[in-house]
Amino acid sequence: MPNQPRLLKTFLDLIEIDSPSGKEEKVSKFIEQKFKELKIKFKRDQVGNLIAKIPGKGEPLLLSSHMDTVDPCFGIKAEIKGDIIKSKGETILGADDKAGISEILEALTVLKEKKLNHRPLEIIFTREEETGIIGASKLNKKDIKAKEGLVLDGENIGEITIASPFIYQINIKIKGRSAHAGMEPEKGISAIKVASDAISELEVGRIDNETTNNIGILQSGKIRNGVPEDALIKAEARSHDLKKAKEQVNLYQKAFEKAAKKHKAKLDFKAELNCHGYKYDQKDKFIQKIAQGFEDLNIKPSYVKIGGASDVNAFVKLGIKAVDISYGGKNCHTTRESIRISYMMKITEFLIKFLQS
Repeated sequence: MPNQPRLLKTFLDLIEIDSPSGKEEKVSKFIEQKFKELKIKFKRDQVGNLIAKIPGKGEPLLLSSHMDTVDPCFGIKAEIKGDIIKSKGETILGADDKAGISEILEALTVLKEKKLNHRPLEIIFTREEETGIIGASKLNKKDIKAKEGLVLDGENIGEITIASPFIYQINIKIKGRSAHAGMEPEKGISAIKVASDAISELEVGRIDNETTNNIGILQSGKIRNGVPEDALIKAEARSHDLKKAKEQVNLYQKAFEKAAKKHKAKLDFKAELNCHGYKYDQKDKFIQKIAQGFEDLNIKPSYVKIGGASDVNAFVKLGIKAVDISYGGKNCHTTRESIRISYMMKITEFLIKFLQS
C-alpha cells in the first residue's frame, strides 16, 4: 500500500512550485532529488525532459506525466477539507499533472522499499505539454525502448482514453492592396473581404461526431479609414479519422484560393499535421489489462474518446502503445480544480500492482 502522508506531502510540495509552461526547472530539480534518494539513474535530454530508467524483469513499460501547469498557477496554496484538496485562492490547483507525478514517485518508492519485482521501467517527465506537447514531441526515440506506456494525464478516476484526434494547424496569409477608404476605395483590395468571402464558404465548428474545425485568429487592418492590405488567419482541423481531417484542410484551401482569385489577391496557405491521432480497440489486450487493474481495486473503468490531445499523441507517433489514464482529479484548467486524497491513493495502488504484472 502507498504511504498516504508521504504521497500527500509530495503532492503539496510540488503544487507550491511555480511551473508555467517553459519554466519547469524547479519541478525537475525536485524530482531529480527524489530520484537521487531512490538511487534511480536519470538524465535531462536536450530540451529539458527528465528521463529515468529502472531495471526489472520482462518487457519495459513507459510511465509519464508532464511537469508544467496552465495559468493562473503562481503562488498556489492548497486547502484540504476532509478527503478533498483544492486551491485556497484564485489559482488552479495543479493536480494536472502534479498528482500524476506524485503518484508515480510514490509507486516507485514503494517498489524500492518493499523490494518488489517489477517490469523494467522508463520514466519520462515532460515539459511544455500544455502549450502544444512541445517536450514530448522532441523526445529521441533512441532513449525509449518500451513498446507500451501509461501516461497519467486524464481526469475522472477510472477513465481510459482510447481515441484522440489528428490535428492540422492551418496558417493563411492574404495580400491585397491598401488604399484610402474614403478617397479611392476602388483602388484597394480588402484582405478582410477576401477572408470573409472564404470563411462564408466554410462550415466551422462540429462537422460530425469525429471531426471539428475552428478559426481561432483573424488579424487584419491598422487604421479605420484604410483598405486593409494584409490578413492573417490561424485555423485548425481535427478528426479521429485522418482522411476526414485532410478533407477539412482541402475545403479551407479551396475556399481561400477561390476568394483570392475572385478579388485578385495573393495567398500563402500552409497546413501542417502537428498532432498524430490514435484510436484503440476497447478489446485490445493492453487496454483490457488496464481496465482489469482498475476493476481489481473496485474502480469502474470507463472508455473515453477525447477531442483534445496530450503527450500520448507524441508517444504514439514514436511507435509506442501509450494510453492516457486518470490521475484522479476534476475540473482541470480552472480555479475549481480539485482532487480526492482517496483517489490519489487508489491510482498509486493501481500503479504498484500494474508495474509488477
